[in-house]
Amino acid sequence: MARKKAPARIDTFNLRPGRKIGGRYEVIRQIGKGTEGEVYQILETDTKIYRAAKIYYPHRDPDNRSTIWHARKLNTLRHCPIVLQYHHTEVIRVRGDKVRCLISDLCEGDQIERWVMRHPQRRLDPLRAMLVLYHLARGIEAIHALGEYHADVHTQNILIQPVGVGFELTLVDFYNWGKPARYKQQQDIYDTVRVLYECVGGRRHYAASPPEVRHICAGMQRKLILKRFPTMSKLRRHLETFKWETML
Repeated sequence: MARKKAPARIDTFNLRPGRKIGGRYEVIRQIGKGTEGEVYQILETDTKIYRAAKIYYPHRDPDNRSTIWHARKLNTLRHCPIVLQYHHTEVIRVRGDKVRCLISDLCEGDQIERWVMRHPQRRLDPLRAMLVLYHLARGIEAIHALGEYHADVHTQNILIQPVGVGFELTLVDFYNWGKPARYKQQQDIYDTVRVLYECVGGRRHYAASPPEVRHICAGMQRKLILKRFPTMSKLRRHLETFKWETML
């Protein structure tokens, strides 16, 4: 019996602008790269609609399990406004090898990490940071309501687009941590609070933050955070009802 050929090891696709992929898409530019693969802005040539394509490295996804898992996860969460909207998967050829990619909406906005770095002192004022936290908590609450989790919430995995007095957030790159469980949702809660901690300047500026911010961050003590906010709904309700006791 012939041995199954090992998937090619590709550490970069380096697709050039103008290249055609999948028969109906044109590469515009690379917009992201991670351990699983690369993300490109693409143009659907017949409709002239811009999309995003995440192309998985073959050796990172040898049986297409990761692609399929992400597609099913995004489809399950398709009605959650914070979730990237999935369209379909596509098989393309790169250097003679077949690779699979996931086609989704192209989301506007920037990574929160980069966006925060453009603010004075590379941090947000407390009110703006709390607003970001509120939109994030509300979005992940909808994911948890469906019994799901993200498991990789951090400032590089959240795209932000200021709109009016609020923000539109998009959460990307779900982590496959197995079947849903409460402790995985609690990890989302802790990581969500860490986003607030980093937005106000992290360890360097945390001590000077208003008590309302410090109450939520709790010195990033996991047990205390989860005692105060055992569910994402609890955190969201707190953000809707607490009163500022200090001047912003």
